[in-house]
Parts: sequence; structure tokens; C-alpha cells
Amino acid sequence: MATDTTDRSLKNFFQDWKPEAVVAAVVLVFAVCIAIFSALAPHPEKPAGPANRAPAPRVADMAPVVPWTPDGAVNEPKRISTHREGPYTLMPDAPMPESDGAFVSVLGNGLPQEQFYISQHSNDKSFQGGDWVRENVSQGADGLRLDVTPTGNPTKPYALAEVQRLGSYGYGRYETIMRPAKGSGLVSAFFTYTGPYFGKPHDEIDIEFVGTDTSIVELNYFYKGKTGSSARIKLPFDAAEEDHLYAFDWKPEGISWYIDGKLIYQTAPNDPFVPKNAGRLVISNWTGKKELQQWHGAPDFGDRGSAYYSCISFTPLGENSRRCSDVYKPGSEFPPSAE
Repeated sequence: MATDTTDRSLKNFFQDWKPEAVVAAVVLVFAVCIAIFSALAPHPEKPAGPANRAPAPRVADMAPVVPWTPDGAVNEPKRISTHREGPYTLMPDAPMPESDGAFVSVLGNGLPQEQFYISQHSNDKSFQGGDWVRENVSQGADGLRLDVTPTGNPTKPYALAEVQRLGSYGYGRYETIMRPAKGSGLVSAFFTYTGPYFGKPHDEIDIEFVGTDTSIVELNYFYKGKTGSSARIKLPFDAAEEDHLYAFDWKPEGISWYIDGKLIYQTAPNDPFVPKNAGRLVISNWTGKKELQQWHGAPDFGDRGSAYYSCISFTPLGENSRRCSDVYKPGSEFPPSAE
């Protein structure tokens, strides 16, 4: 007779299990299921941190590593030329004065006679308090030093210094790297000029410093002998302490002045006193006659008052020629708080 061993063995199987073992087995199976589900389910992004916390830098954002070599510099910075546009005008149909071409003169390289004239003549009929003297222009590797010195002559008590760039220059950008003279009675200037001596009316654009306070720059302009809205700008530094880059754009629509690349002053729209005649580019250091002392102060600068110029340049409208800003190495510049 057949025997039902299956039923009997199954019964014995369940009889042999204890309740504690059954519970442990169920818990183990549940834990395995949870682990599998967690592995397969997508993980949400972590919530962002506080808004003021910057994310940690990634390696991809860092500069590439340059391997060390015994005969070369590591991570040596490369000189990158500054991108800047040439001066341009919004009035291209306006009459344009005839002008010589672009130039940049690094003054430590000397003063070729075909390009420069060192002034040497009397100022008996002018407002200067002495004559221009060639000996008061000194040349060195760093540029030019223009001196004002006492002569001991009561009728012409001072010797002055002036250098002209030969030629006639019109609309465009004018730049210089300079350090004005410090001391009461001194005037350091960078300007364009034409007048009756050249058969034209008096037109002029100035950047000037008075030695009594070289933290103030004076900006002037003339058309047919009449001046426009001149300005005195207080600077956030003493200009006599180190070189700075000074410039102005002269265009048919007006004049804009800059220091270290920062716009500091502009003529008003349709200003009738904006010059229209090309002129010489001049640098100078001088003192005036007694009637000018109420402006620049009584001469009080010892045996010598010196202004320094290391570069001058001109870029005509519509051109992008090399200029002083390309060789300028900034010392102190306008901080953001000066805006």
C-alpha cells in the first residue's frame, strides 16, 4: 500500500521550525528587498547650501600645471597686448584739419632733430618769467627732465624748459607718461598749440599741473583765443610722486580727458570753443611773471624744479597705432572709490 511521505515530511518540516527562526528569516528577506530597491532607485540631488557659500573650485577650473625645467621659469606669465580701439568720431562728415601721421616717441631713446625742437629763445613779450634754455632739457634712459632754474639775473630771473614735436597734428588721441614738477611757482604742461606765429588763430588743448598742489590737474581749451569750460580735477593721488598716463581725445564733437585710462572730464555737446585747427604738440616746465603768481604761487622750489616725461604719442582718428599706453607700466591707478 502506498504511503504519503510528502505530507508527512512537510508537516515534520514545519514542526521542526521554531517561531524565533521564522521571524529572523522574514526580517532578513525584508532587508535584502530594501537594499535592492535603494540600489535601483534614482538618487535626488543634495539640497544647495546657504546662498552666500561659494561652491568649491573644480580641478577643471584651475590653470594647467607647467612641468618644472632646470633652465626655465615655471608658470611664467605671458605678456598679453591690451585690446583697445583707435579714436573714432560720430561726425565723420565734419571738416577735418590737415594732420601729420601717427607717432609714438619713447623719450629715453633721444630727440632726433628731424622730429623735435628744443626751444631756445627769449620770452620778453610773453607771460613766462624767463627764457627757454636748451641746457634745461636733460635726456636719460628714463626719458626727459625739464628744469626751471634761477639765473641770478633780476630782469630774467629764471631759465625754463620746453620741447616741441615738429609737425602739425589734428583730431585724434594724444597721450603722455609724465610726472609734474612740485614746488610753488612751477607749471608742468602737455598741450597742443597753434597761433599767429603759425598763421592761424590761437587754438589750444591743455593738461597742466601747478606745483603748489600736484594732486589737482587743470584742463583747458581755446578756440580763436577764447577759452571754454575749463576744469580743475582733484585726483586721488599726488601726481608728482610717480608716473601716470595722461591723455585726451580731440574730435569734431568735443574733447575727452583721461588719466590712467579713466575718463575724468568731457566738453559739453555742441561746445562752440572746441578747437578746429591743427597744432604743435608741446611739453614744458615754466614759471610766469609776477602777474601770474596769484595762480601758480611765488617761485619757491630751491635750485631746481623738475618735471619728467618718458613718452608722448599721437593716434589720428580712425587709426589704431602704437601709443604711450602700450608701454605704460602702472604705478598707482584710480581706485574704484574714485568713480
